[in-house]
Amino acid sequence: MIGRLGVSQSMQGKNLGTDVLDFIKAWLVDPMNKTGCRFVLVDSYNQEKNFKFYEHNGFKFLFSSEEQEREFRDLKPDRPLNTRLMYFDLIELMFLTILTYRHNYPFQVTNCG
Repeated sequence: MIGRLGVSQSMQGKNLGTDVLDFIKAWLVDPMNKTGCRFVLVDSYNQEKNFKFYEHNGFKFLFSSEEQEREFRDLKPDRPLNTRLMYFDLIELMFLTILTYRHNYPFQVTNCG
């Protein structure tokens, strides 16, 4: 889970946040990584610009509505929802990584018996 990802205002617009997310995703799907992670979860500030950033990077809302998320978090209707949970499913990257790995390092397993 990524709790807070931020880029200094003076450095925004230079794809640094996207580069960090791409690095995290690539590291998690690397065949040598043994974490067994399927999803990347972020707790985004409840602001449209943040949602657009994460959506641009392939993230989706965990809950289809703020009401659902508020209920899950056991928040009363009058309390603000300061953050929204979003996720990225690594499964597609995992398949691409496996195919790329097999293409770059072709080998056959033979019966040694």
